[in-house]
Amino acid sequence: MNKKLLLAIAACLATAACSLINPDAQSVLQSSQKAMGNVKSIQYSGTGMNAFYGQALTAGKEWPRRPMTSYTRTINYDQKSASEDMMFANPVFGGQHQNTQVSGDKAWTVGPNGPAPQLAQAEARQLQIWLTPHGFVKGALDSGNATLKTDGAKVVTFTALGKYKVSGTIDGQDMVTKVETTVADPVLGDVPVVANYSDYKDFNGVKFPTKIVQTQGEFPVWDLTIASVQPNAPADLPVPEVVQSATIPPVKVESKKLADGVWFLGGGSHHSLVVEFKDYMALIEAPQNEARSMAVIEEAKKLVPNKPIKYVLSTHHHFDHSGGLRTYVAQGATVVTHQSNVPYFEKTFQAQATISPDAQSTNPKPATLQGVTDKYVLTDGTQTIEAYATQGDIHTDELLVFYLPKPKILVEADSYSPGPPNTPPPSPVPPNAVALNDNIQRLKLNVATIAPIHGRGPVPISEFKKFVAKRS
Repeated sequence: MNKKLLLAIAACLATAACSLINPDAQSVLQSSQKAMGNVKSIQYSGTGMNAFYGQALTAGKEWPRRPMTSYTRTINYDQKSASEDMMFANPVFGGQHQNTQVSGDKAWTVGPNGPAPQLAQAEARQLQIWLTPHGFVKGALDSGNATLKTDGAKVVTFTALGKYKVSGTIDGQDMVTKVETTVADPVLGDVPVVANYSDYKDFNGVKFPTKIVQTQGEFPVWDLTIASVQPNAPADLPVPEVVQSATIPPVKVESKKLADGVWFLGGGSHHSLVVEFKDYMALIEAPQNEARSMAVIEEAKKLVPNKPIKYVLSTHHHFDHSGGLRTYVAQGATVVTHQSNVPYFEKTFQAQATISPDAQSTNPKPATLQGVTDKYVLTDGTQTIEAYATQGDIHTDELLVFYLPKPKILVEADSYSPGPPNTPPPSPVPPNAVALNDNIQRLKLNVATIAPIHGRGPVPISEFKKFVAKRS
């Protein structure tokens, strides 16, 4: 036998257990699965909170929390399916009862009117399956690409869904204590997602954490206390026919002329406006993501050919309203936003985006921002946009409205979203709509038309006045 090999064996035998000196990922995962229990499915329930990611009251602050009176999650690991059933104490941001589901590449919600496809959410919900303790071990074992690092702790890493590096920390008792990965976000670029697991207890022979805290973008999105766990629970989740036959609709932009040099760009859940000036054009609102913004920009260039986009004006920082701003920065446009957002956007516009590269990460441009503290005016002597900071809004600590004095058009977001014609106004009237009405009066704006970022589209001011008339 080779002398070097003999010396290596002797050194190994001199330690407590040579098989544990440099254990490979497979053996570490198998030990963890044996300690925690090998399940085909699992259901766990408890209480806690879910935060509304991307909707902080102030840019850069913690996501607003939604306390839950009940939470139940059911996962079928073999089927790659999961459902989450949540009851919220405060019925804002989506209602009191929410049920989200995923099976493979199909995702949907279940509401009073039955299942509604949400195919674009399938990958994110799939990923969450592999971030659970048992899901991580199963995913890593099945991946064929798991690796191990031992640097004071055992950390196994594998690639999930062909693109996400998922790392799990396993403690001395073979429990998974942390699982983390990085996901893509249109505002923040590469975003860390970290799930921490603690206070493991035995449930019918299966170990499961009774404390779960998950952060995304540095702030908690889940904080759960688990009270009951059912290993190998019935968990078959058939895909409803309406979901099975659904496809992700293409991005659609529909333009409507509101006045000379002013167009409303709808066609989706979030709208924008194009305003033509003598030597350039300005876009109002850059919502959702780069795909939406590129489609809006394409339409804008058809409406206003041969003029650059010099400005993009943003109502507020919430991610569904600012997800396209990086696209405009890459085009060289100046971003007009509330002054309180400027330091935040200066960072996010330069954030790396390697998971889902965008125009700004591929060819970074220095960002130019124009902060608004009270009022800011764009004008060429003929066309004018006035930006005003509002007061009294509870949706966010900063909110801008944009007023075009010549056509008397007011652009606003999340204060008033007109529904179908002749829809009875709610009772009581939403406080943000009341605040918008108060701001119109305070600023002495002579509004003829409201062009909302949400809802069915531009409506006469008389419809809004009728909406806010009933306040109790």
